[in-house]
Amino acid sequence: MKKWLKTLISFVSVITLFLVGTNVTEAKSTKAANKPVTIYLARHGETTANVMHLAQGWSDFTLTDNGVKGAQYLGLGLKGVKFRAAYSGDLTRQEKTAQGALDYSGNKKIKLQIDPRLRECNYGSYEGRQDIGKNVPEIAEYYGYKDVADFQAKTGKLFQNKMQDGYYALDKANKLNTTLPEQYRAEQSTTVQKRMTAALTAIAKKQQKKGGNVLVVSSGMSINMFLSAQDYPEYQGVGIANDAVTKLVYKNGKFKLAGPIGDLKYFNAGKKAADR
Repeated sequence: MKKWLKTLISFVSVITLFLVGTNVTEAKSTKAANKPVTIYLARHGETTANVMHLAQGWSDFTLTDNGVKGAQYLGLGLKGVKFRAAYSGDLTRQEKTAQGALDYSGNKKIKLQIDPRLRECNYGSYEGRQDIGKNVPEIAEYYGYKDVADFQAKTGKLFQNKMQDGYYALDKANKLNTTLPEQYRAEQSTTVQKRMTAALTAIAKKQQKKGGNVLVVSSGMSINMFLSAQDYPEYQGVGIANDAVTKLVYKNGKFKLAGPIGDLKYFNAGKKAADR
């Protein structure tokens, strides 16, 4: 073999080994940098609309006295959990719940960050109306079900998705004959799924270098929309109670459940501690 050819082969071998070594080092470095992130995804506390049984999506109803206490109980139940970051939607009920939970869990120094994508679903013209009293029966009728119970029984875990799409369809058809601008009309369930998934993924990715725990406060239907998009066998479309927490771990680009959906154990523990 000619000398120049041997030299070329040796040179190529060295470069190959260098590149392979570099790629392995980079892969190890990336893997080390991407630490697991645990998200405590909580629903806000009780609101004035909750007790009046009104549809509250983007409408900004505030917390009741019980709702304020609920945020405190949630915080007390989370005492001992060190949060590295905290987020909420831009609605008053979400912000107040998140701040109360931070204050009473020993995480006062964590600055609450606001992300509008964590808002509740938008019900458009149907905001502020009786939910179970008017809205849901009208949606059931629109789909051809005999009543709300029939609607829920036959749609199963997709009940809340179908309900949101019912709001969208009825509002698009302007069944209530309003002059509400297009940008404030009801959303489709897929729209909510996408914005919630995008928000939570962005939060988790931002935290990956440090890892650790993150508090996120959103709303019942929007949390359900997110969960319905994750294809968890445990998800059955059941309503999520005020101050309930769904614990998630983000690792290798995926969210995994780390406990029951809509768990009230933190709220109950905090209430018990406050009552002592």
